[in-house]
Amino acid sequence: MKNLVIKILISVVAMVAVFFAIKFFTNENLALTQGSIHLLIEDKEGLVLFDDELTFYEGDSFYDILNRNFDLTCANGSYQADETCSYEFQSFGFQGKVILGIKNEDFEIISDWTNSFLSIEKFDGDTFRLSTLGVSNLEFEDNDRFKISLKNAWE
Repeated sequence: MKNLVIKILISVVAMVAVFFAIKFFTNENLALTQGSIHLLIEDKEGLVLFDDELTFYEGDSFYDILNRNFDLTCANGSYQADETCSYEFQSFGFQGKVILGIKNEDFEIISDWTNSFLSIEKFDGDTFRLSTLGVSNLEFEDNDRFKISLKNAWE
């Protein structure tokens, strides 16, 4: 009986440790203050569709900024288009939403995820660099510059 209690206790401690490790290793980059970012959106030919400042508020994620200013199409669990953006991916190294499309009254770009994707790049002072984080975890500060563009997956 004593061995069973010890096994259960060790299992519970291990599960709690895994939970905290996942929380520790996942990025939640939320705005600490109010500010603005500059966003450039291009189609697959490099034609500028949007070029303007977007305001963010304390507690916003990059996804929140986009969702407030555009109509988004996200991926569901099987990477099919979901205009409700209700699905959030949960895995050890990644947590958040995947954006397949973005539109407003003046433009619309959407990827098919098989042959194209939306590239998110952050300006580093010299050039735009491809982000390794998704829209839910992308780090940003006041006056940062970003570019979203439709890219061919095979290039």
